[in-house]
Amino acid sequence: MLRCEHCGVSLPGTQGRCPLCQSEPAGDPDGSRDRFPRLPESRRTVSRALITWLAFESVCVVVICITVNITVPAGGWWSMFVLAGVVSLWIDFAVVLKKQTNPPKSIIWQVTVVSLMAFLWDICTTYKGWSLEYVLPILSTAAMLAMTVVAKVRNLDIQDYILYLVIACVFGIVSFVLILTGAVRVVIPSAINFCAAVVFLAFLLFFEGKALWAEFQRRLHW
Repeated sequence: MLRCEHCGVSLPGTQGRCPLCQSEPAGDPDGSRDRFPRLPESRRTVSRALITWLAFESVCVVVICITVNITVPAGGWWSMFVLAGVVSLWIDFAVVLKKQTNPPKSIIWQVTVVSLMAFLWDICTTYKGWSLEYVLPILSTAAMLAMTVVAKVRNLDIQDYILYLVIACVFGIVSFVLILTGAVRVVIPSAINFCAAVVFLAFLLFFEGKALWAEFQRRLHW
């Protein structure tokens, strides 16, 4: 019989993927009738032709900027910033395409990737602290609000996004730690982020405590 090692469940029939986590099961089919519905293959919302054209235009922009920079060298190697910006854009775009079937997860990945790239940009351009003072708290607060809106619009079950909402709240706790350690000088965005994180966590604990505990048990296989 097929078995999903990730979820720890047996899958009768010829299921090609686990209906819970979509990972490939181990073992051999037992020849019995499928008991779980087969999910339709997700359709990509971005066409391959569009991605190809965007990639081509990105290369053209970078090459033109480097050519102009070499021809007119005044002002330093500003074309490297263009190159780094295009690379950052494509990294973020790749994350969007990879996680587009799961909006809550995509939101969390966006917060993580964009915050890390902003921090690297901040370090590489003479560190000023704007990545921690503005980018991280603003993205984290926006993620909480966006996740709530997406859940309402798409009628998601609380189990579909509760863990990702908790992760967004953790970013708010990080912002508070940065305030305490003096790592940020402009505290208003971080303070607002921390306040939003506490409010969302309190709501989850008071009103969705059972669902939150059940999700942690499922993730940790308790």
